[in-house]
Formats: sequence, C-alpha cells, structure tokens
Amino acid sequence: ERLQQGEFKIHLLESSLPEFDSLCRDIATAHASGRGIAIHCVSHTELVYALSAWQSAGARPGDRVEHASVTPPELLQSMRELGLRVVPQPHFIAERGDEYLAEVDIRDQPWLYRAAGFIAAGIPLAGGSDAPFGSADPWFAMRAAVERRTRSGKVVAPTEALTPGQALSLFLSRPETPGINPAQLAIGDRADLCLLDAPWREVCDDLRSAHVRATWVGGGLIYQAG
Repeated sequence: ERLQQGEFKIHLLESSLPEFDSLCRDIATAHASGRGIAIHCVSHTELVYALSAWQSAGARPGDRVEHASVTPPELLQSMRELGLRVVPQPHFIAERGDEYLAEVDIRDQPWLYRAAGFIAAGIPLAGGSDAPFGSADPWFAMRAAVERRTRSGKVVAPTEALTPGQALSLFLSRPETPGINPAQLAIGDRADLCLLDAPWREVCDDLRSAHVRATWVGGGLIYQAG
C-alpha cells in the first residue's frame, strides 16, 4: 500500500541530449496525465537544457531536478520561479569528491552538489542516495552534508555545508513530496520512526548509523540493533 506512481523520470546525458521539442513534449504529456517530471542532471549543460525545456513546456508542483550536481548562482532564480524541488546526493562529496576536484572545471567546483545555497534561495531540498551507485546510509549522507569532506580530507565548497538539523531535514519529508512538509507524528499513527541510543543534542555532533537502536516503517519493526 506504500507503492504509488511517482514522477516521470528523464535521464539527460550531455553527450547525446534529446531533441529539444521532443523533451518538451515528454514534459507536457506527463503533466497532462497528472504526473510530475524528475530530470536527472549531472552537468551544468544538462541543467541549463532541462530548465530551458521547463520554461518552454511549463512546470507543475512536484517537478524536480535530481542530482543538480553543478548549479551556478545564475540558475537558482529560474529554479525558484519554476517551483522546482531538488534531490541531490550529498554523500557523493565524501565518496567521489577527490575525483570531482581532479576532473571538474575549477570554475564549477564552488557549485558542486550544493545544499545551503538551495535553502537560502527558497528551493525545497531533499536527500537521495542514488543507490546502488552510492551509499544507501542516510546518516553517512547527513554527515557528508555537514562536513563536505572528501576521502582525502579536502573540503569541497564549504559555504554549502548544512547544520546537523538541516541535514536531518533532508530525510524527513514524505517520498511523494520531497523537500516539502516534513512528516509529523500523532497518537495512533502507523509510524515511520527511528529510535536512537542518545538524545539528538548528542547525536547531532556524531552523525553515524551506529546510534540507531531500532527502525519502524508503517508501524512495523524492520530493524533492531543487536
């Protein structure tokens, strides 16, 4: 009962971008059927192309950019005006940051896997894993969003770092509304719940999955430490 139809996924590849009018038709067709659009963008060029298509075809609530790996400041206004959400993978800085620093144009490095910049611009932000291509551990992703540190210890775009509370919020919204309306619990709810071994004020300085004692999904226990 937790499964439902989500956004229509479009995977852009800079080396073979789809014909522009065809991309616009795909967006319009998905919207006409009541579905949002999720466009995969891992380069500056792909993001510009996607935003141009949205500006031509129109955007609707629920449309989102996945990855948004390189987002220069001049694109933030367009994303906000279109009402887009962003679902990046903050742990990629920790997993692949050294490769990014070696291979990504130095002019784009300040805008790699942004986080704080999206929040400051008023763009809804949620966390994703891209598993199996990245770690599925949300605590690892939260720690990476706060530290922005590569495997070798280099810090990537430090002004994009989140506070521990902001990092936690990346994973509190419902799957159908990423970045919007964090889930709230009330008495009698079938809870999605994570029980920690210490108060948040202590865990926030040590964001590790080792602190998780138990996890419930839809009221059912799915994990118990030990």
